[in-house]
Amino acid sequence: MGTADTRPVVVYVEDDADTFKIAAVRLKTKYRLLWAQNDLEAVDLIAFHQRELFAVLMDVELRGSTLDGLELVRLLKGHPLLHTQLPAFARRLPVLATVPVIVLTAYSGRYTEADAHAVGAAHFVTKPIDFTRLNLALAQANIAAVMNRLERAEPRDVVVESDAPPATPSRRR
Repeated sequence: MGTADTRPVVVYVEDDADTFKIAAVRLKTKYRLLWAQNDLEAVDLIAFHQRELFAVLMDVELRGSTLDGLELVRLLKGHPLLHTQLPAFARRLPVLATVPVIVLTAYSGRYTEADAHAVGAAHFVTKPIDFTRLNLALAQANIAAVMNRLERAEPRDVVVESDAPPATPSRRR
């Protein structure tokens, strides 16, 4: 009987098989990396795994796709598309405001870190991928996720001891 895979789930939207394979080898010990080769597969994988999704790695230029990676990030973060008609399949993409998206691109002259942040991405990594930087971005995503969970948690009963007498309500005249 096998054991459950407890690695965090990361969807990598990448149209290049070799780039995905390299990332899979480098990240497989820490993350369960799922591959979407285009915008349609990205919508399907993200929608299916939305409850367990730890992070999304998003290539910008996706061959054979209607939407590019930055448009997918906009939709994931709940922002409308500005210049593109929303394809019917994209309506299935859930809004995941707290799931960090790390944008990856080989076109750093065409796309900037500011472009990625403007659509809601948490981090921007250029290709060839610097896996030290990518692992740092994923670690920061983990810290942010933990902080979000702590902020949403209900505070426990806290007892504060004080030497001051109990406050008495003031009376208005």
